[in-house]
Amino acid sequence: MKRGDYRMSKNINYLPYFRIYIVWHQKFSNGEELAKYLFNNICGNPEHPFLQGLGIPIHFRSLPFTKETILPKPIDIKQSLNSAIFIFVDNNMVVCDKWQTYIEELCDNKDLKKPHHRIYPVAFTEHFYKLSKKLSRIQFIEKIDEETDVVKQQQKLLTNVLHICVRQIRHIKQVEENNSVDNDVPPLKLFLSYTRRDGREITNKVHELIEKDKILSTFLDTKDIPPGHNFVEQIDKVLKDCAMLIFQTDTYASRYWCHWEVLTAKKYKIPILVINAIKAGEERSFPYLGNVPTIIWQESQISLIFIKILLEVLRHQYFPKYVENLQKFRSIPEGTLVLPFAPELLNLVQHFQENQPKDNTLIIYPDPPLADNEINLLNSLNPKIKALTPSFPVTSIATDHPKKPLSGKVIGISISNSPDLEKLGFSDYHLKRALLEISRHLLAQGASIAYGGDLRPDGFTQNLIEMVKAYNHQENNQPEKKIFNFLAWPIHLQADVNWQAEYKNEVSIEAIPLPEDIKQQSFEIDDETFLKPEGKENCYVWMRCLTAMREEMAKKIDARIILGGQVTNYKGIFPGIAEEAALTLINDKPLFVLGAFGGCAKAVGQALLGDTPMALTWEGQAAQSPTYAETVEFYNERYFLGSPHLPIDYNALIKIFHETGFHGINKLDESENRALFETEDLDEMIYLISKGLQS
Repeated sequence: MKRGDYRMSKNINYLPYFRIYIVWHQKFSNGEELAKYLFNNICGNPEHPFLQGLGIPIHFRSLPFTKETILPKPIDIKQSLNSAIFIFVDNNMVVCDKWQTYIEELCDNKDLKKPHHRIYPVAFTEHFYKLSKKLSRIQFIEKIDEETDVVKQQQKLLTNVLHICVRQIRHIKQVEENNSVDNDVPPLKLFLSYTRRDGREITNKVHELIEKDKILSTFLDTKDIPPGHNFVEQIDKVLKDCAMLIFQTDTYASRYWCHWEVLTAKKYKIPILVINAIKAGEERSFPYLGNVPTIIWQESQISLIFIKILLEVLRHQYFPKYVENLQKFRSIPEGTLVLPFAPELLNLVQHFQENQPKDNTLIIYPDPPLADNEINLLNSLNPKIKALTPSFPVTSIATDHPKKPLSGKVIGISISNSPDLEKLGFSDYHLKRALLEISRHLLAQGASIAYGGDLRPDGFTQNLIEMVKAYNHQENNQPEKKIFNFLAWPIHLQADVNWQAEYKNEVSIEAIPLPEDIKQQSFEIDDETFLKPEGKENCYVWMRCLTAMREEMAKKIDARIILGGQVTNYKGIFPGIAEEAALTLINDKPLFVLGAFGGCAKAVGQALLGDTPMALTWEGQAAQSPTYAETVEFYNERYFLGSPHLPIDYNALIKIFHETGFHGINKLDESENRALFETEDLDEMIYLISKGLQS
């Protein structure tokens, strides 16, 4: 396989295979909570990054897009190949004429072609049908609001959304295969695998509920195999196109035909959910029941069984089509094994039983990347097996060298909350997930990560440390620090020493001292005492210290990634991300600019394109904060009095970006950097960053 065989084409614009939009009136009290619940379960939960999400992009439409309107950003149907649009209709939306116009314009969109793009209205009021005559022609999802319990309401909505997305993708596949839009898709069939000795009772309870609900159908051997038919042939035929619920009771692992059903299901790579109903225990567990989701049997929580199996079915429906879509943009090698789940040794054994083993066998599976210990186990079968997620560019697949492609590299990440998130259709969940997934992929490729600022001992930091442990296997078992936390004075004076001691092997605190010249000036500063950023003199000191930290960081990193970022209420000489971006370029280090989340990173990208965004001008910054303007005046006075620093000059800042442009900031070409700046797709962001860093 040749270097660069797996690459992004430059002459085709990438479009995500499937996208979900969630639309609600900003005054709908449950709207945001329900939207984030769907995001966590379908896209991925940023608070629990080791739980495998589906990675299906979800975009929000609620808050006003501009100051001149109360309506959210319009939905551009053409930004994805397929989409499902869920509209939460409540009384606030019903009584608003402007929202009626917004919805009707969406209904009239000529690009809204079935089954590729569909609108699914969800009723949260008995007056839902009064919003729009055009929308009332579409079947609503009803009775969600009848659930008074918040958790049950969320679960009921999620079940409906999952089932709808499964049906839509199955319908799209059917249309592509048969070229017929009219034929509806049959209900999803669930194969119920159990042992009659101690699994019949709970199996019948689940079976009866499925039959009553009528959303799904079942295959139960005692009821669905006609007399006189070969049950092995019948089961084998059914297992090729269904999902499996395994009722794991005490005797399940001791039954030959249960073994056969499991192995056959894994051979056909169908969705599997294990319902753990073991009471006393097993003499010997069946080793091939692993690598699938499980749930503990609780009769009161049967609804969770449906959610879990529907999540697996949607993953199996979505991921192969997602990879197939990528083949239009990246030359995926012939013979690649595409798995909608993390690979295990059994998959390779079954694959090589039917296919001639090849050198450099490539496996593509969903994110997140496997930890080093699992990768090493797969390689023990064949060192030339490469198991990768789609976000990983396989430019290094030709080499037999075990070294990871970014080993020894330190990548700086500049991020903070963006004021533009909500109006662009995102939330803090989107930004957190982007940060975690980018960090995960950098660590998985061998890089170290550098952050400037207070890396607090919170959920994100803990997740980052666990990632270091997962993707930092060393042959000599000697730990390697993979997180560099650059802290300016006086911030590092407040660092938690107990936390530093606990994670000494994973995190390196780079404490940048108070600049020496400040000690010689008449500020009467004790460098062992925390200084509050109050008053122009103290703020001047903070500016100097933050710049000193950022300059030191820019020298030590090998590249920087910027996304989001505030453009007001900062304590440095410029908005932090803008200063860090400029220092990266001054030090001739690669810079990767993600503009989808708005904020300072978007302003930097606009400047690289030749514009002069107001956020990066003296006029814009002086107008938003008189205190900042006063501090800048004092700062520049110190320069003219001989202090060893340059004046704050926004024209000089803009000039750096204008003169560099997108063609000169990293190893990607200009079109790829524009794509990285503009894309809203996290997988494409990670792919382009990885490609640029590996080049």
